[in-house]
Parts: sequence; C-alpha cells; structure tokens
Amino acid sequence: MDPTIEEKVTGAAIQIYAEVGWSGFTFDAIAARAGVGKAAIYRRWSSKMEILSSAFAATQPDLVELPDTGSIRGDLLALALALLDRLDQPAGIAEIRLLLDTKLYTGDVAFPDIDPGRRRSRALVREGVNRAIERGELPHGTRPEMIVDAVRGTIIHNFLLLPSDKTDVWHARRDAYAEEVVDLVLAGVHARAAIS
Repeated sequence: MDPTIEEKVTGAAIQIYAEVGWSGFTFDAIAARAGVGKAAIYRRWSSKMEILSSAFAATQPDLVELPDTGSIRGDLLALALALLDRLDQPAGIAEIRLLLDTKLYTGDVAFPDIDPGRRRSRALVREGVNRAIERGELPHGTRPEMIVDAVRGTIIHNFLLLPSDKTDVWHARRDAYAEEVVDLVLAGVHARAAIS
C-alpha cells in the first residue's frame, strides 16, 4: 500500500472541495486528482464525508489564530496577514465553502466538525484581547470576538467581492490593506469607547 495515499487523497479532497463544494465532491474526482485508484480510496475511507473530515482535520493546525507580538496592532496585523495567506490556499477557500454548505444542506449532511479548532482559536483571541486590555491598549469591556470578527469579516468580504481581474492588485496591496483594516477596526473600538 502507498504510504503517501492519505496525504495525496486529503490534499486532492481539499482542492476539489475548494473548487466545487459538496455538490461536485465525488470519489471519481478525488481519485483522478490524487492519482490514486478508487479501490485504494475505498479501502481507507468508506464515504466521501470521511475523506472530507480527514482533509479538514489535516488543515486544522493551519487555522488562523491571534499570536502574541507584544501589541494588539501587531497581533491583529499578523492575524490579517495569515488570513490573507490562507485565502490564497485551497484550505482557506474550502473553509468558506464548508461554512456555506452547512447552511445549504442543513440537516441533510453531517459535515466535518471544525468547532474544536474554532473554540481553540476563540480562546486564543480572548487571551490576546485581555493582554491588550491589561497593557492599556484597549478599553475595559472590549469584546474580543467583535474585534476579530471585524478584521476577519472585512477581509473575507473583500476577498469574495473582489473582481477576478483585480487579483494582482489584491496581492500587490496585501500588506497595506491588512494595515488599513486593522487600523480601521482599532479606531472604531476607541471611538466607541470615547462615546460610551
């Protein structure tokens, strides 16, 4: 048996899922992309959902998290840049497709549970914001989820609405765009605190 079959299949699965979502996610497509026979795949996975679950489990360590750079601006900027990098990879697109498919196929399909990774990420976000509050960078009562959702949501929204012919501009302005988003969010947090 090929010792690299799992890596080949899960890599192909993420690519295909990113491209076509659940409706086009088939054993035939996975086997062709992975360069692996369907029989070999069936010996390892009994359903395409098992393959998708394995593929997402393999990419979970790459979930975008909030690091500790010593400042909240630095933390959020690192988060923004990591998210921009992830959106350039099949795993990032697949994650967005998974979120959409869980809404489209409500109750019909048991999609992979990515909540443990998200809970871990949320816990790290809370720690990061609490560090910033303790350093006096953010006002007390700042909601961690709101800050990170504002950064992530703005970037993902912009990415999804970006015209295909503007991809080069997106990449050329990547660092500046990340700074603009982070500065806008932090300005909003401070402005809200000033009027509260």
